[in-house]
Amino acid sequence: MEALKAVDQEETVAIDQEGNLIVNKEANMSKKLIARRAVEAYLEKKQLEKDLESYYLD
Repeated sequence: MEALKAVDQEETVAIDQEGNLIVNKEANMSKKLIARRAVEAYLEKKQLEKDLESYYLD
């Protein structure tokens, strides 16, 4: 079930090579759920950037 959720999120919201969030407006989800997925992706991106910066500074 977790893998299915991950696939749904990837199809709904993605991050391009420049770091921009790409939202699939064709997704069959409510706007509220799509917005939540976008926020989750943004926060995950920020956490990964922080972890990467911390790794290189150590």
